[in-house]
Amino acid sequence: MFQYFNVMPGNFIIFYFIGILATLLISGGVYFFSGRRQYKISMAVVWIFIAASGYLLLAQLFKYKALHMYVDFAHWLQVLQSISAKGWPEVLSHEFIFPGTLNYFAAHFVPFIYVFALPFKLIPRPETLLVLNVALMLSSAIPLYFLAKRMQGSTLFALTVAAFLLWYPTFQYITLYEFEMLRFSIPILLWMLYFWESKKIKWYFVFAFAAILVREEVGLTVAMFGLYLLLFQKRRLPGLATFLMGLISFLVIFKFVMPAFSNAAQFEHIGAGIAPQFGNTLTGVVYGIIRHPSEFFSTILHPVKLANVGMLFIPLLFVPFVAPTALLGALANIGIGLLSSSFIHSSYMLYYIAPSIPFIFYALLKAWPKVVRYMASWKGNERRIDTNSTNREFVIRNISEHSIFVSHSALMNTLLSAVLVSNIFFGPSPLSLQFWFKNIQPAPFRTQDFHWSVYRVTDHHKKVEKFVRMIPDDAIVSAQEFLQPRLFKKRGAMPFPQIISKDGQYQASYVFVDRTNNNLKPESPAYMSEEEIDAVVKNGKWEFIAEKDGYELYKLL
Repeated sequence: MFQYFNVMPGNFIIFYFIGILATLLISGGVYFFSGRRQYKISMAVVWIFIAASGYLLLAQLFKYKALHMYVDFAHWLQVLQSISAKGWPEVLSHEFIFPGTLNYFAAHFVPFIYVFALPFKLIPRPETLLVLNVALMLSSAIPLYFLAKRMQGSTLFALTVAAFLLWYPTFQYITLYEFEMLRFSIPILLWMLYFWESKKIKWYFVFAFAAILVREEVGLTVAMFGLYLLLFQKRRLPGLATFLMGLISFLVIFKFVMPAFSNAAQFEHIGAGIAPQFGNTLTGVVYGIIRHPSEFFSTILHPVKLANVGMLFIPLLFVPFVAPTALLGALANIGIGLLSSSFIHSSYMLYYIAPSIPFIFYALLKAWPKVVRYMASWKGNERRIDTNSTNREFVIRNISEHSIFVSHSALMNTLLSAVLVSNIFFGPSPLSLQFWFKNIQPAPFRTQDFHWSVYRVTDHHKKVEKFVRMIPDDAIVSAQEFLQPRLFKKRGAMPFPQIISKDGQYQASYVFVDRTNNNLKPESPAYMSEEEIDAVVKNGKWEFIAEKDGYELYKLL
């Protein structure tokens, strides 16, 4: 759904330069103002920002109503539909595209999806999944609040850090991207980190294991945090146990569990081609890296990838780098993204980077007291000392404590302003430039769009249900990607113009198209030209059923 150029075009370079410069200058001004005036943000203001993040739910609901969700969302609806009816995640639509993945666990091992199954069974509607998605994502603020309060002791600080997360551009992009499971590593890993800092080891391991069940590769992230505990926290037993649990779980799931769910003659992981320049298997990639070190470094050091990683830290003004060892937990996830032949796996706008976010905020909390003390000593609040005092040491100590308090408050204000300014330039929210101006975008999106117009529901969108009701539930339908979420109760759906599954075992019995393309850009992969549509529906094999407002429905003769 996203596309990046090998070299960022001039307009994007200028846009990012202006946005980053504005973030640095405005946040710097806020720090100076807050320090001089000794301004402390009020709790009411922080609560307003926390409450305002609820817009994410409205955005998700309106995107669905306006037909701006695509195949990914349709697949997850079909997964839950299958679990509700059969007890296991069978997705025929996924099998059409990737033979051997009829059971979705052969594509991605995501047993955490069963958490959503009971609510969906009670209310089997797409809106149920959207509400649960946003609710669980926003709940990430809860463990982060407890973690921040545990590490720093201040309620206001903890709430402000929670607001950082909720308005962090990457967090909002991930929440707004249709639906998938990797995003839920964020709240679960944050609970894991909280229980670790709280020294509740039993619950720590419970959530470490729960994170592994989110998706198969999260085991590597858990393993890297175990390595951090082992090497830098000197907690040998829990560190080693965490490392082994994460690594062994990943290998067992990848090598044995997922192949057991596949109905293919020979199992091949859906992500096997992520780094084809090195190899198509785990051992092949490792061997390829050893054989081609120059290719390895040119791949991971590509400017676009590094720029995307940098954008994870711009909203937090690179403060997490002051505690670099705490970022070790993010190394596996970011490393996979850098190793990929595609830019999407390292994009700060996509869910692939989700497991890294908890550790970026963990490093922020670890770095916080160091930065505050440094800023207090650097600024010194002019170190005005009463030389007439008979207890000079007492006065110095109290001024120092006051200096730390002022710097602490100023840094909170500074980072909140940096997060918000970053959101204006680079985020998807109603605060952002791209929300209001269609010709301003922080990436060359092909299908995804965050302009206000994509949330507008028209009469055209409302007419789609009439055509869906005309299709039997046992039918296989070939339809454009933006129509597929409405077809999740059908037997299966193929992305138009596909009519026959890749293995030749299934054929569509209905074709459902929208000649308006829901106002998508021609460069979108979901866009179908008149010629492409006519090449299928006018080949003499399809009977015309109905047409209205650009929608057309055909049945196989």
